[in-house]
Amino acid sequence: MASQGTRSKSTSASHTTRKSTTPQIQLTANEQQLAAIAHNNGPAAFVAAAGTGKTTILVQRLVRLIADEHISPESILCVTFTRAAADEMEKRALKALKAKGYNAKDVKGLRVVTFHGLGHQILREKLEWTPQELNKRLVSGEPRQWLSEDILRPWRSDRSRGMNWDVDISDVLAAVDRAKEAMIKPEQSSDFFRDHLSIEMELAERYQDFFCRYEQTKQKEKLYDLSDLIYVPLQLFQGSPKFRKTWQGRYQYLQVDETQDTNPSQYQLIQYLAAPIHNVVVVGDPDQAIYQFRGASPEASILSFRQMYPKGIIYRIEHNYRSTPQILDAANKLISHNETTPGFEKMLRPTQDDGAPVVVTAYEDQEMEADGIAMRVSSLVKGWREQHTEQSFSDIFILSRTNHHLASVEIAFARHGIPYRTVGGSSFFKRKTTRDMLAYLALLDGLRIYQDYLTARSGSNPQKWDDVFTPIHCGEQNAAFRVIANIPSQDYATRTTKTSHRFTPTLFATLTAHAGGRPLLQYCQETSYMIPAEFQPAIKDLIGLIQRVANQCDNHPAKAIRLLRQYAYDAHLRHNDRKHSDSEEASETPTHHEETRLEGRYDELEELERIGEHHHTIRHFLNSLARLKEQAEESSKNKRDCVSLMTVHKAKGLEAHTVFVMGLTEGIFPHRRSYTMMAEDGPIVLSGIAEERRLAYVAYTRAQKQLFLTCILRYRGSDAVASRFIQEAGLAPTDEDGLFDPFLFRHDESQSPQKTLKTLPQPDVVAPTLF
Repeated sequence: MASQGTRSKSTSASHTTRKSTTPQIQLTANEQQLAAIAHNNGPAAFVAAAGTGKTTILVQRLVRLIADEHISPESILCVTFTRAAADEMEKRALKALKAKGYNAKDVKGLRVVTFHGLGHQILREKLEWTPQELNKRLVSGEPRQWLSEDILRPWRSDRSRGMNWDVDISDVLAAVDRAKEAMIKPEQSSDFFRDHLSIEMELAERYQDFFCRYEQTKQKEKLYDLSDLIYVPLQLFQGSPKFRKTWQGRYQYLQVDETQDTNPSQYQLIQYLAAPIHNVVVVGDPDQAIYQFRGASPEASILSFRQMYPKGIIYRIEHNYRSTPQILDAANKLISHNETTPGFEKMLRPTQDDGAPVVVTAYEDQEMEADGIAMRVSSLVKGWREQHTEQSFSDIFILSRTNHHLASVEIAFARHGIPYRTVGGSSFFKRKTTRDMLAYLALLDGLRIYQDYLTARSGSNPQKWDDVFTPIHCGEQNAAFRVIANIPSQDYATRTTKTSHRFTPTLFATLTAHAGGRPLLQYCQETSYMIPAEFQPAIKDLIGLIQRVANQCDNHPAKAIRLLRQYAYDAHLRHNDRKHSDSEEASETPTHHEETRLEGRYDELEELERIGEHHHTIRHFLNSLARLKEQAEESSKNKRDCVSLMTVHKAKGLEAHTVFVMGLTEGIFPHRRSYTMMAEDGPIVLSGIAEERRLAYVAYTRAQKQLFLTCILRYRGSDAVASRFIQEAGLAPTDEDGLFDPFLFRHDESQSPQKTLKTLPQPDVVAPTLF
């Protein structure tokens, strides 16, 4: 473990900031930035720490090459990772060039692209296709899964590709992508799969078999996937020196942003394009390498720069213009616990005046943590408004290790009327797990209403059917049934939406017939609704499940959720969730993708259970959730002034005045997947802790003025421990009253804080639709 001394030793806040004496560079910059901007020829690495203005440096260097060195724009290639980043860099460059007298025609040939955009151009030029023609041949998302399903299905005489392999499609495709990123040939991939996935050779050979069939199928049908946009150009470069030379002479200068996040094949593509002149600048920060789960390898990219280019120049860019000294001090101390590569040592150096201290607060559980964050946000915004500052809700980020841990914050914000938006993921109210469970509960409530109707019908004051099941009730029940009818574990999941509409109105007839003791088929015959015979067993199973839970749950929502999970839903998730990935949990290692995704679903269900504990009946629960959803949508109508909720991965490259990093608890952040048990009784090797620490470093350095960290004392019913990333940053948690080390009182019930959550909204008579 590297000590802080292994990094750049100076911790002084002083720095040299001056306006360039060179008239061509119109930029107020420090000497480190100016040296990087002035770099002309030969390989160079810009090791740019967080908040040091690397985009400005790249843009100003690009402008200088064109305006001062008279390099043709067509001879310069800039590569970055996202389309948004590429568009922003191009926009800023064109604006700066316009200020120097260049018009759009003068810089028409300037290329600022993503890696996939670069590969797209190389491939279509080789195929002599238009961009539209290649786009039509690219398979991704569902079409790619359908192609894979056809290969994995059981063999039939009319389907020669069938492997009869029941496997998680998303996992096997992720493994194939990793193999292609490593430039592994399909027929030679078994060893790679064995080592990469830590599996037996027999299973690795099945992966190889799929890889071969998959590539053969694409080749036969002239299809390409996204990984081919790097894989195929590299194959072309390696197999055709003539074709390679046509590209190597095209660009005299290359700039590559976020190099620490490149995978080996992407970096190799850059090496080919840079040869033989090697006027290449790679920009990145090894301390912000957070995408190794996607195959990124800082060791094979920016950290290999010295081996690749022994005479290359490394420029350290350390002066941070974003954050206060207090925030940077915490970030520096934290990242000093990671080892550093010689030549890449650096230290974040503050340029701002002192600010507020970093605040670390411990809460009893996730619910109180979310409520505490909501109250703090309300207090901050109220104070800003009283002081007439320009800050508002949109100046606040809430960051979490994984998306599903933000659910409790959504509920708390809805209670408090705080406007918010979820970035890069679905809202808690719109997630499939939430909608499924609420649909089951709605059917339970519908059965209860009908049973009450039967009881009342036999009394002295009988009610009419229409008095009990109003059109609103019927609409809710039909919507709930449609949600459940799409759950893949049910036999009737194969029905189309059109077929579903054909007989969902019979749900009430089916339930009432069964509840009244009459056979299902008899009642369907009497009502003239025709339920196909193949669906009847599944309908009966659903009725049986609803009745079984209804008889045991005492109309209590939390108990009903637990029973539904026990009898059916958790099994459904384990068996079928593989086909319903939201891609919102893209922050986990591929080898554990399915299990981690399931953990997220389980956490969402546990959040529903926690909310359900505050309600006495299922109807009260449904109405309260509907009201919360309505409040969240109403308060967030003004999308420009909302708190942003996102994972740390989604926050990369962004910044905000005030940042909350929640869930800093061992097992949450760092994620428990970063612990590797070497043997049943052996030591725990922290194989992924370094990347988790870099992720925390990225989270801390998103904050400009205020940084709040939170942790919890109990998680999933057990005592929890504050994340090591708090202590490593030189910080200590306090409770809500400011007392230090609240963990000392964790086992003393008399010292446990009482829950004082904001009162839930009172329910209406009938809930607005939740579906």
